[in-house]
Amino acid sequence: MAVSRREIKGFIDLVQGTLIGGDPVPGSRKAEFLRTGKRILKTLATEYLKLPPGTFDLRTNPAGPAVSGDVILHGEHVYVQFEQSAMTRCFLWRTCKERRDYTGGPNHWSQWDDLLDLEQFAEDILIELRFHHMPLVPPSMTAFRR
Repeated sequence: MAVSRREIKGFIDLVQGTLIGGDPVPGSRKAEFLRTGKRILKTLATEYLKLPPGTFDLRTNPAGPAVSGDVILHGEHVYVQFEQSAMTRCFLWRTCKERRDYTGGPNHWSQWDDLLDLEQFAEDILIELRFHHMPLVPPSMTAFRR
C-alpha cells in the first residue's frame, strides 16, 4: 500500500524537529522514522520509479542511541538515503553502477519537502540517470518489467 501525503508530511515534521535518538522501541520517534522512511522509499521505488521486484534493496539501520539511524533504497542505478543530521536539513541521493556500488555518482541533496511530490522527485532521479546514460534497470532485467 502506498504511503499517503499525510504520512509523508508527518515524516517531514518528525525529521525537521528535535534530533531523533534512543532505541528504536515501538512507538518511539526513532522507530517511526525508520518505519515511515522505509514506506516512503518503497512507494518511491515501486510506484514512481517502477522498479521491478528483485532489482532494489530497502534497508534500515537503527545505529546507536545518539543518532537517528538510516533508511536506504539501493537499486541497480539509484541510491537514496534518509538520515537525520544536525549538520544538514536534507537527504542524499545519487546514481550508482550496481547494488554493490556504495560511492556512486555525484551526491545530490534534496530538501525533505521534496518528498511531498514523489512524482516530481522520481522525475528528478530519472533526468539524472538519462544525463549519465544509465537505465533505471539494466537491460538484462527488463524482462521483469510490467
